[in-house]
Amino acid sequence: MNMGLFVGWRRPLRRQPLVACAALAVLLVGCLGAGVAHADTAAGTTLYVDDEAAGCNDTGPGSAAEPFCQIQPAADAAVPGDTVRIAGNSTAYAPVTIRSMGTADAPISFLSAYGDGSSVIVAGGITYSGAQYVDTAGILARTAKTSAVAVVASQHITYRVASVQSTLLDATTAAIAVDGASSDISLLRLRVSDGSGPDFRSAAGARNVTLADDLFEDGGVFAAGTTGIDLAGDTFWTACGDAVGLTDGSSGSVENSVALPYGTTCTTTPAEITVDAASAPQVTVDYNAVNPSSAGTDYDWAGTAYATAQALRAATGQATHDLDQTDLTIPAAGLPVEHSALVDSGDVGAPGEPATDIDGHPRVDDPLVADTGTGHVDRGATEFQDPFTVNALDMSAGYVGVPVTATARLSNPWSDSLAGLTYTFDFADGTTVTSTTGSATHTYTQVTSSTGVQASVVVNRSDGTRVGAADHWERVEPVPDLTTTIGCGPTSPVQPDTAACGYETSLDPYSITSDRITFGDGSAALSVPTAGDPVPHTYKAPGTYTVTQTVTDSDGRTTTATAKATVGAAFVAAGPVRMLDTRNGTGAPERPVGAGGVVRLKVLGVGYVPASGVTAVTLNVTDAGATASSYVSVYPDGTARPSSSNLNFRAGQDNPNLVTVRVGGDGYVDLYNAHGKVNLIADLEGYYTTTRSGTDDLHMSGLATMAPTRVLDTRNGTGAAQGAVGPGSITTFTLPKYARGWATVGAVLNVTVTGGTSGGYITVSCSSPTPATSTLNYRAGQTASNLAVPCVNAGKVHIYNSAGHVQLIADLQGVYTNEQAGTADDWVAPSGGPFVATAPTRFLDTRTGLGASAKPLGANGTLTVKLTKVPAGATAVLVNLTGVAPTANTHLTAYGDGALPTVSNDNLTAGQTRPVLAVVPVGADGSLRIHNALGSVDVVADLEGYYG
Repeated sequence: MNMGLFVGWRRPLRRQPLVACAALAVLLVGCLGAGVAHADTAAGTTLYVDDEAAGCNDTGPGSAAEPFCQIQPAADAAVPGDTVRIAGNSTAYAPVTIRSMGTADAPISFLSAYGDGSSVIVAGGITYSGAQYVDTAGILARTAKTSAVAVVASQHITYRVASVQSTLLDATTAAIAVDGASSDISLLRLRVSDGSGPDFRSAAGARNVTLADDLFEDGGVFAAGTTGIDLAGDTFWTACGDAVGLTDGSSGSVENSVALPYGTTCTTTPAEITVDAASAPQVTVDYNAVNPSSAGTDYDWAGTAYATAQALRAATGQATHDLDQTDLTIPAAGLPVEHSALVDSGDVGAPGEPATDIDGHPRVDDPLVADTGTGHVDRGATEFQDPFTVNALDMSAGYVGVPVTATARLSNPWSDSLAGLTYTFDFADGTTVTSTTGSATHTYTQVTSSTGVQASVVVNRSDGTRVGAADHWERVEPVPDLTTTIGCGPTSPVQPDTAACGYETSLDPYSITSDRITFGDGSAALSVPTAGDPVPHTYKAPGTYTVTQTVTDSDGRTTTATAKATVGAAFVAAGPVRMLDTRNGTGAPERPVGAGGVVRLKVLGVGYVPASGVTAVTLNVTDAGATASSYVSVYPDGTARPSSSNLNFRAGQDNPNLVTVRVGGDGYVDLYNAHGKVNLIADLEGYYTTTRSGTDDLHMSGLATMAPTRVLDTRNGTGAAQGAVGPGSITTFTLPKYARGWATVGAVLNVTVTGGTSGGYITVSCSSPTPATSTLNYRAGQTASNLAVPCVNAGKVHIYNSAGHVQLIADLQGVYTNEQAGTADDWVAPSGGPFVATAPTRFLDTRTGLGASAKPLGANGTLTVKLTKVPAGATAVLVNLTGVAPTANTHLTAYGDGALPTVSNDNLTAGQTRPVLAVVPVGADGSLRIHNALGSVDVVADLEGYYG
C-alpha cells in the first residue's frame, strides 16, 4: 500500500538544466573504480546521472554534458564533498552498491534531480557496504524478495525524504536491513512498505540508529541487541500489530509515534509495541498513541501483555503520556485532524525528533487545540498544518460589457491575519489583476463558447509562500432583456378585500435601482421588498383592478408588467330565515303591494345579518296571490330602479326566484311591483361581507365553481332512493368527496321539482328544514326550478317537501369554501374567490337584438354571449336568466364552455315567462353559453355580479 513518493514534490513549470535541479540523494560507493575518469578532480564537485540523456556514458566524465547512464559509476567515482545528481526518468536505474567514504566535513550526497518528471527509481535496491558519511535523498528503492536498502558495516549513513518498497519478502527479511557492524544510521521522512515482512530490522551490535518522521506500512520496526535506537514521530499502519519490537538488550526510545491497524482480520494477538525483559530497563516509551487490532493488545512489556496505556503506566511507570483506544480512535492512516488528541500533544525533546514532519512541514501551534505535550509537536509522522486555504473562487454572472466581481473565498479556521496577502486573479481572456482585498472586477468584451472560460485566483502571503488557489468556469453571454412578471392570487375568504401580488424579475446583470408597484386604485406606489414575498394590498371598494409593476436598472432600462386583482366580499350562509311576508306583516305592513308599489325592507341588523360591513344579501323572493301578470325588481334602497326584473309571474301563481342584491347605504333593499296587487315573501339565504367577526372566521367563504354536476335525481336513484318523495318527507343527499370536509360551508344548487301530485313547496337547508320558509313553490304536474345556496355540514344537504308526491332534482354549480381549503385541514377542497356585486345590467335580450340576434333561440340551439361587462380573470358570473314565452315546454341550460351539461337552470312551460338566478362559469374565451332544449324561446339575461 504505497502512499507515493515525496509528498509535496512539485514539477517545475519548464525543464531546467540538470545542474540547477534540487533533488534527493542516492548512493555512495567505497572506492573509485579503476580507469573511471572524474568530472573534476577537485573535491566538492557535481557528478550527473541520466539514463535517458542521448550522450550518457558510464566511462565518461559524469558531467552535465556527458552524464553517466547508471548510478554505479558515479558512486564509484565520488570522493568526499561530491554531490551526485540523478535524473528522475521513466526508466528504473540498476541496483547500486555504495562503498565510498566521505568525511564529517565533506560527506558524499546522492540527490534526485529533474529528468522527465518521474521519480528516481533504483530497481534491485541500494546497498551501503563499508560506506561512511553518505547522505541520500529522494530515491525510491524497490526490490522483490530482498531488502531494498541494506546497510552493511557502514557508519554515518543518512537515507531521507525517500521511499522504500519490497515485495514477496519472507517473515524475517526486512525492507530496510542494518547489520551489527553499522552505526549512526539516520532514516528520516521515509515511506516504507513491504507487503509481508518487516519494514526495518537491525542486528545485534548495531548502534545509534534513528528512525524519525517515517511512515511504515504493512510491517514494523524490529531491533535485536541494538544500542541507542530511537523512534520519534513515526506512524505505523500495520495489519496485525507488531509495530515495534525491541529485544535482546536493545536500548533507546519510542516517542511521539502512532500505531494503528488497517482493518485486516487477525488470528494472532500481537502487541503494537513489544519490549522484552532484556531491553526494558534501557528503553523509554512515552507520548505515543496506540490502537491495537481487534484481537491484539497495546503493549508487551518484559513478557507481560498490557491492554491499555494506563495498565502499563501503573505497572512500570512507562507510557506516562501515551494515548490508547480508551482516549481516541486514531484517524485513518494515522493522519491528524482538527481537534484530534494527536495534535500539539507530543514531546518536542524526544530523541531524534526532527524540526519538520514527513512532508517537510514545520511544527506549528494549533490555536484551536490545547497544548498537552511539551511543545507544538504532533504525534505521528504528519504535523497538522494550518488549514488556511482558498476554498473557491466566486464570480458574479458574466455578461458582455457588464463588470463582474471575482472574490476569493477563504477557509481560515485559525483566524490567521490577512494582512499582506496578495490575490492574483486571472480572468482567462488575457487580463490579470492583482488585489490586496480578495476581490477584483473585470469587464468581458466578448461572448465565450458554451464551455466558458476558466478564471482562477492564486493567493500568496507577503513572503511569497502560497496559501492556495481556486478556479471558476465562467460563461460570458450577451446581456439579456430586462423583464418582469406579476400575478395576483386569490384572496383569502377572511380578507376578501385584500389582494396578494407575487412578482419575479428576470436575472439582471445590472443592479435594480427602482422596483415599484401601483395597485390601480389611486393609492401611492409601493417599493417592492427585496425579499420577494407576495405584496398585500387592501382595497376600499370591491372590483377588479389593474396592478402594475415598473422596474428600472442602473443601465437605465425599464420594463413593466400588469396583472388583474379582483377583490370583493365573502359569502356567509345564514338561513333560511323569513325576513318579509306582506301576508302577515313580517318586515312590512300587512297588505298586498299595489301596482307601482315599493316595499322598503330593512336587512342590516335583522335576523342573522350584521348591522354593518355587509355589501349584499341573498334572498329567496316569492310572489303570492297576484291579481295580474306582473314583475318584481329588487334593488338597493336609495338608488334608481333598474329596468331589469327579478321575478315574473301570472295572476294567481306563486313563483320563487333567488335574488342577490346590494344593500343600500341605509341598510334597506327595495322590492318594486309593476302591475296589480301581489303579496311578497323574502327568505334570507346568506349575505356578503368584507368584515371578519373574529381572527379566524370559518363562516366566511369564497365561491369555487365547477362544471354543473347532477347530485340528486329521485327519478333514477341518483343521490337518494328512487321514487317520488312524499308529503312531510326530508330527503338527504351527499355532495361529492371534495365538498365533504371542514372547508366546505355552503353550496350552489339548482333544484328542480317535477311530476307533483298536488301543489306544494320544498325547503333546502343544511339542517332539518322547517316549514317556516320555502325555496321553491310548485303546482300539480309542474316542472319548476330555483337556485338555492344552503349551508353545508359534512357534505350533507336536506330537502323538505310540504305536500303530495314529487320528484326532486339537484344540480351542483359551485361550493363555498373557507380558508381551510387547500390546507392540511382539507387538502381536497377547492379554493373559492370573492364576490363583486354590480348594478343589475342587461347584457342579453333576443327580443331586441342585445348581445345576440333579434330572434328567439330555437330548439337544441345554443347562444354564445360575450361577457363584455365582466373583467378578465373573473371565474363565474351571477346572472338572472329569464326565458320568455317558449313555444313548447322546455328548459334552458347555462354553462361556460366544453360539452353541454346534462342539467337545467330554467324550466319553462309553453307561454310562460320565468326568471331564475344562475351561477355560470366564465368560458376560456370570456363568454357564456345558453342552450334551449325544445321549441323556440326568447332569452333575457341580467348581470348581477361576478366572482374572482
